Amino acid sequence: MRAGSETGTRHPRGIELTEGAAGRPPTLSVARAVLLVAALVSVILVVDQLTKGWITPRYGPCGNPTFTPVLGRYAGISYVCNTGTAFSRFQNSAFVWLPVLLAVGVVAWLWARSLLAARPLQQIAFGLIIGGALGNIIDRARFGYVVDFVDLRLSDQLRWYVFNVADSCIVIGVALLAFAFWRAETADQGGEVARPATQEG
Repeated sequence: MRAGSETGTRHPRGIELTEGAAGRPPTLSVARAVLLVAALVSVILVVDQLTKGWITPRYGPCGNPTFTPVLGRYAGISYVCNTGTAFSRFQNSAFVWLPVLLAVGVVAWLWARSLLAARPLQQIAFGLIIGGALGNIIDRARFGYVVDFVDLRLSDQLRWYVFNVADSCIVIGVALLAFAFWRAETADQGGEVARPATQEG
């Protein structure tokens, strides 16, 4: 075998390992990647919709965002019906679906491209993002608004936007995806540097 060449071996569970590429993480088969994302999306949808279903009859209706402390005065529940997008943008706007559909299209395109070399961390990130997005889209399609209820604050003036389980998954997923792409880029650059050095020997 030529020094520095790459050979691929397939793990019994569908993980394809690339040998000879220094520092490169393993990749999943397309089927395994789709299954992983689908499983994450299913779990997120169930948890998101169950929590919203439990919160609504106890802390609704809309227009009554009374803060109910859970962890002292710093974390609690405030029932908010968000008719806008992320961070309450486009409130009560006829164009609210435009940024939502645009974001969905971008995520779908990125996910499809990632399947060409489906790395596990990237697929977990996409599962979190897609699951969170679908959870909020279901709310918007059913009610015309998204149910938010987690309220974190230092005081009545210093507080974060009220959010839900789906929002949390999206934020964590975006951060994880950025890290995964950075890690993959670093590994690819390391492999390109290592290969000529190996071939010279």
